[in-house]
Amino acid sequence: MKKISVAACVCVVLFSFGMHGEGMREVSAKTPGAEENLAILQDIIRENECQVGIAFLGYTNEAADASEILEYTRQEELAAAYPFLQDGTVVDAGGFEIYAVVPGDDCRISIYPAQAAEEGEYSDDLNAPWYMGQENEVIILRCNMSEIHSTVMVSVQKQNMNVQYHPMVSLKDGHLAKEAYCYDFSMYAQEEYDTELDIRIAREQLSQTDEVSYYLGLGMSLWYTGTEEYIEGKNCPVFVLGTDHEDHFTKENYYAVGDNVVYYYDPSGDAWLLLGAG
Repeated sequence: MKKISVAACVCVVLFSFGMHGEGMREVSAKTPGAEENLAILQDIIRENECQVGIAFLGYTNEAADASEILEYTRQEELAAAYPFLQDGTVVDAGGFEIYAVVPGDDCRISIYPAQAAEEGEYSDDLNAPWYMGQENEVIILRCNMSEIHSTVMVSVQKQNMNVQYHPMVSLKDGHLAKEAYCYDFSMYAQEEYDTELDIRIAREQLSQTDEVSYYLGLGMSLWYTGTEEYIEGKNCPVFVLGTDHEDHFTKENYYAVGDNVVYYYDPSGDAWLLLGAG
């Protein structure tokens, strides 16, 4: 199964941290479902055999403060797909680029200063971290003075595992530079179907099918995951059906909708099949 990602929301209240820079978190009452939807994205990171999810959010000015940095998580399409980013901890390492960094399940993120050596390799300063995160803590990171090289190293730790990344934008296509075991959940310029109206229509069509209507009648929830699958020559928004418990969200089935056709995901065959066929 390729990409699938979801959403939920919130924040407000600041604190600072770090020798070189500062980590500032905004806190407030979380909207229902925020932790469950973050867990779903972490499931997707794991399913893609990655340890971290990173999204490029955009460019900022040198004078931007923590509240202005966090404002990038409230962009309309981004907030609709990943509202839980608004509850992230702001780590300001200086620079002009904003990234969202989501650790894999039970992983934690640390941010260190980095410099590029003449040979093109990085020299990371492990003695002076910008920020040492907690397990499952989402980071909203400002870094990079130019697009030539990254000025930070993102370290992902889980038990004895430690994987390192240097987030930056590729000069080739303006996308997040690819790194092994890093899941890119950036929302780039949308191509075909991805408008609110299209999603509402697809959700309504899916909800009217006998199968999904039955499950919704039992009290289950249907979420738009914020991603698409390319099925039979068309881009199809993906939805997940599950049960919203008090402390977690249990995923049951995945569905995709395209050109008035509804598909369901068959995990045993790793395939998208027509709903109701056979």
